[in-house]
Amino acid sequence: MKTIALLLIIFCATWSFSQPEDNIDILIQSEQNDDTYLAGKTIKIDAVVNGDLVAAGQQLIISDSIYGDLTAAGANLTINKFIGDDVRIAAGKIIIDTEIGDDLVVFGGEVIISENAIIKGNLICFAKDIELNGKIIGNLETKGSKAIINGEINGTSRIISEDIIIGPKAKFHKDVEYWNSAKQVDFKESLVNSKAHFNKELKKEKSELSLRTFGMTSFSSWVFYILSSLLVILVLHGLFRNAFSNAVEGLEKNYLKSFGYGLIYLVGVPLVIAIAFLMVIGIPLGLFMTGIFLFSLLFGHLIAALIIAYYIKHKQELNWNFWGITFLALLFTIVLRLLTNIPFIGIVISIVILSITYGALTLKVLPTKKAPSQSLVS
Repeated sequence: MKTIALLLIIFCATWSFSQPEDNIDILIQSEQNDDTYLAGKTIKIDAVVNGDLVAAGQQLIISDSIYGDLTAAGANLTINKFIGDDVRIAAGKIIIDTEIGDDLVVFGGEVIISENAIIKGNLICFAKDIELNGKIIGNLETKGSKAIINGEINGTSRIISEDIIIGPKAKFHKDVEYWNSAKQVDFKESLVNSKAHFNKELKKEKSELSLRTFGMTSFSSWVFYILSSLLVILVLHGLFRNAFSNAVEGLEKNYLKSFGYGLIYLVGVPLVIAIAFLMVIGIPLGLFMTGIFLFSLLFGHLIAALIIAYYIKHKQELNWNFWGITFLALLFTIVLRLLTNIPFIGIVISIVILSITYGALTLKVLPTKKAPSQSLVS
């Protein structure tokens, strides 16, 4: 986990310092009535955001309420004010000192949830170290190296950690399933009409954490993924930058339409391929379409990351250069990889992201209807 957090820090910093100086620090002091997308070195939210917030940077500080979802990545992230919906964050150090209206999904090096924090949904945490002092209304699932539990969990708990420490204020209102290297934990007086069970099978989940959650098995393979992704992004960006730039124009008004066209592509192309293979004359076409379709699936998240980067550039009317967009797309590639590998939810996220991406590109390829020209009457 430390490796992943460190890489996130490096690439956030690399992107930030590639931008003009006036784009580095962002301070939001006026109310935002729509979804907000931000990227910079230091980002501070000092005003209400009535929609979703998507942010990437080295330092992120949330000091006012967000009434939609929060999706963020960076080096250090502090949340001090109410978040109305789901929170999905990845950072080196994360401090949560507020109420979260729904689920909280965290990827980090060090995660601190204060005694003032209330998570009204489930908490899913993948971190090297987690310190939980607040209250979880839903279920708890945490995996890492060290877990200090000194808060209240109303739902069921699954704790997979080398070292598990139960504090004097800890309360588990439903059963706990755990694994640690010592094979036992002193739960003291924390079990309230519940039981704790050591499950040795959970060790397999810990050893497979990087493979199942991040698609990696070692530091070297993670580095290889980052470098190979950067290479592919550079090629795609260099060849098709105009296509990506054009695809995001008017995208905010065509989310559903883009999703529909993209879904037709993801479902319809395999059907066309199957029909082509049933006809001898259609086999060459079927092979060609299979190659194109597999390419679009294999590099779909990289293409989606470029679309997101260009969308933020277009939405915020920022003057970003080629390298700025490239490194921002790489950062979003990492974030998307983290999000889309969450069990079950990841599949849904992948379908939605790929559908909107290929739908937006398709809409720019299809000919648009033009109004009939009016003849001049002399």
